[in-house]
Amino acid sequence: MKFRAVIIAYILGWTMFLCNPGFAQEIKDGTGLNSQILWSTPGPGDSPFIQSAQVLAHRNVSFSIIADHYRKPLGIEIGDSVYWSVKRATVLDFSWAIGLMDRFQFGMVLPIHVEQAGTGAAPLDSGSAASDDAEIGVTAVNDLRFHAKTILFQQHPHVELRGAGIALDMGLSIPIGDEDNFAGEKGIVWAPTLVMDFRREWLSAGAVAGVRMRSGEKAGLADSEVGNQLSYGVGITFHLFDEKLLLGGETTVLAEMDNFDRVGMELRGVIGSKPADSKAMTIWLTASGGLANQQEPLLCVPQLRFTLGVTYTPVRDNTDDEQ
Repeated sequence: MKFRAVIIAYILGWTMFLCNPGFAQEIKDGTGLNSQILWSTPGPGDSPFIQSAQVLAHRNVSFSIIADHYRKPLGIEIGDSVYWSVKRATVLDFSWAIGLMDRFQFGMVLPIHVEQAGTGAAPLDSGSAASDDAEIGVTAVNDLRFHAKTILFQQHPHVELRGAGIALDMGLSIPIGDEDNFAGEKGIVWAPTLVMDFRREWLSAGAVAGVRMRSGEKAGLADSEVGNQLSYGVGITFHLFDEKLLLGGETTVLAEMDNFDRVGMELRGVIGSKPADSKAMTIWLTASGGLANQQEPLLCVPQLRFTLGVTYTPVRDNTDDEQ
């Protein structure tokens, strides 16, 4: 418990420092268009970004750090030239969660942009190649997210033999981020998500489906706007060699709900491991590519993404399941 408390205090201390208003750099008019669309969620899971219907046991606490590097998520086409408003970005997601009554879980996620580069909206003013020299802010705080999850159905609480499960996750994004540097929304984003999963010994599969409902005016860049979106994803993971090796794949999709005329997809390969006998710690490494039916503004789906994550999630005590 002392070790866990020290780690959490350390992360919270850095969070307070990074949230200092002076942390953000120069402004390049992101107009509330957030380049980070891949939402990690706190708590237990069998896949990095497709959350599980599990929740933490009563009063158990989990935390994770995910490093996410993505390239060319957002561009502007002027004539025969393409200018990358966000050419690359590296984001750290710090997350925490606590379980209550073996049925509910509350958590939070704070993303920090530690490095990013791009022309911002400058090409819209000049339309010249000289705009390539413009840079968006290097560091920025993104919006703070809260997640409240409850189990709706669970066949069995045993971690490896639980069968099917259904849960509801109520996500809420609070606009504390740097919206002018493509690291935050204009307003609140409400994201209710239905979570379904299945686990039987060496195989797990999951699916999520939800919406991202935005308050206030739409974010936009050039002639494109981003409004309410439908989000869904599926993932499968093979748990091999007593979970010392995890292999899997994921697909996540975003679609504009106004006319469903813009759809973006990421295809992701996953490798991971639970190196300790307790299986409380998981190391994840993923690589993904993005596809979209329109190149501008790509719904902020990057052409390439790599993530490295470490999560600590206490495993439910199975002796309680037999009582």
